[in-house]
Amino acid sequence: MKKAKYSAKTSHKPQIKHDKKTDKSVEIMGVNIFGTRKSEVLRKIWLQRKEMLHVATVNPEYIMEARVNPNFKNVLNKCTTVADGHGIVWGLRLLSVTQTAPVERINGTHLVEDILLHASENEEKVFLLGGARGVAERASSEMSKKYPGLQMSWYEGAKAVKQEKNEESSVTIAKINAICPDYLLVAYGSPYQDLWIEENRPYLRVRVAMGVGGVFDEWAGVVARCPDWIDRIGMKWLWRFVHEPKRWRRILRVGLFGLLVMYHKLID
Repeated sequence: MKKAKYSAKTSHKPQIKHDKKTDKSVEIMGVNIFGTRKSEVLRKIWLQRKEMLHVATVNPEYIMEARVNPNFKNVLNKCTTVADGHGIVWGLRLLSVTQTAPVERINGTHLVEDILLHASENEEKVFLLGGARGVAERASSEMSKKYPGLQMSWYEGAKAVKQEKNEESSVTIAKINAICPDYLLVAYGSPYQDLWIEENRPYLRVRVAMGVGGVFDEWAGVVARCPDWIDRIGMKWLWRFVHEPKRWRRILRVGLFGLLVMYHKLID
């Protein structure tokens, strides 16, 4: 998928909005955060029945990508988005969102495991899509041990989702729909996982779909999982850089996001 340049001017100061997806939502740099409370997001997930619910876990990288990729921005503004990154919550506070609409940081990894626990207790089905060769299978095996009774299936999907062919997409969708999972977890990486979900929304027989990034790698033991105490103090980015130096470009975008927030704080 090619990235299109985006030059339209938008307001960068967060705005409080009312939306049918939640009781309140906020906006930061043109991207809406609809799921501001974890309890409300989980309630929507458990009760979803009429149409597929697409959950996107937004971090600073998502905001920076949305600034240059209007298609991705449009997709995010159709989803139930949550503030996964500490940087999003920090940015919203610095840019003066009123205290009447506090935004809760919702850890994406924890949210996914809440889904697995609920699925195991309610005999619901989970489908893992994506990841490197063998990773989804190992992740499925490990999570099935952790959550007995979990009905889990997996498929690696397209070899290169950026250039996914129609026949590859058709095979993937057929495998998913053969299971009719309650939850579809897609590990194609950002922004491709959320673009893929939305592009194929009309064809998927799924209750809830969610992009999960590198979660399968953590479950499979391919990469070390960041300790919760490091994550709570907002230093997960440093943990990842130490353990995965090749991520330096992604971490640089996080730094650029911080500079951009401070710039708009000064000019607003």
